[in-house]
Amino acid sequence: MWARVYHNRSGKSSIIGDRYSDVESPLFVLILSNTEVANIPGISGAGSSEALLQHTPAADAEVVTCGALQTIDALPDSLSGAATPSVLTRAALNLTKIPCLLINSGLKVAPGVPYYDLKAEWGKDIQRGPAVKDSQHIYASSKKLAKLLNCDLAIIGETIPGGTTTALAVLRALGYDSSVSSSFSKNPIELKEQVVRKALAQSPITLNRLKREPLKAVELFGDPMMPCAAGLVEELTKTGSSVMLAGGSQMAAVFAILKELSVSGDITLATTKYVFDDESACFIDLVKKLQIDAFGSYPDFRTSKFNQLKAYELGEVKEGVGAGGTMIAAAMKGFTNNDFRNEVERVLIGFNTCF
Repeated sequence: MWARVYHNRSGKSSIIGDRYSDVESPLFVLILSNTEVANIPGISGAGSSEALLQHTPAADAEVVTCGALQTIDALPDSLSGAATPSVLTRAALNLTKIPCLLINSGLKVAPGVPYYDLKAEWGKDIQRGPAVKDSQHIYASSKKLAKLLNCDLAIIGETIPGGTTTALAVLRALGYDSSVSSSFSKNPIELKEQVVRKALAQSPITLNRLKREPLKAVELFGDPMMPCAAGLVEELTKTGSSVMLAGGSQMAAVFAILKELSVSGDITLATTKYVFDDESACFIDLVKKLQIDAFGSYPDFRTSKFNQLKAYELGEVKEGVGAGGTMIAAAMKGFTNNDFRNEVERVLIGFNTCF
């Protein structure tokens, strides 16, 4: 099996297909955001160059939904040359035929494909004051949007360069002494810690109070993806929909926010083996602290003909754009690891032919 249960607090079936056997109307939701934290040199590898980092979410959205770029003329691969995770997500959605909804929650560059716009500002540098001044607006707007969605399983992913650093800041503000992963093979955790310490030191509110005010923690130290995801999950679970948070450290931070908001329901977390295997992140420890059921997808690119994919096995990129969750969905629908790898390579061949 290439889908594994890492933590099963609920006691529900550990077999993915059995656990979601009643799902009839799944929906993949991709939240597109920017944060100026990504501009800090060396903090994010989520783009082929630092100059193009802010273009990455828009390009990811285009890859996932139509397989053709509109806003830039090169794939938003990592600085190392590893393939963008949006290629993995597109492959999984191609196999499963799960529909996709894009949400603009604070973009600098809008994609050239249809999206739902929350009219949100992009996130500011957490070292220089409030990061998400309209967090309450984003939260309320996403709850309204969720009321319009018709699905029994929402798989929620994100694309926001710099997001693991804001995740670290919010986790610390909420009382979690945990690390986070990175799109780099060598996690710049010391740089992230330095940024977070500086941000927390200038907080106008004590951390003890922030533990009880998660949306205030987002306002001060987070990014515009977080209140969007939190609002969606809160409203979807009210109607009985299951939610799969498709991501690693960033979605763990979202769940920490939801816990403080006392949101309950069938909420799980799904990411890739690369995040679980990242020793610098100690991700399974965080999952256990959060007490959330967590799945890991196990793609195998060791035999791939593309070095862009083999780089994942060396710790590059690891996750993003909901890749881990959409792979779990592919496994849930009975597709094999080989099915998935072949489709990823087919998608990549299509792009390589274009450039």
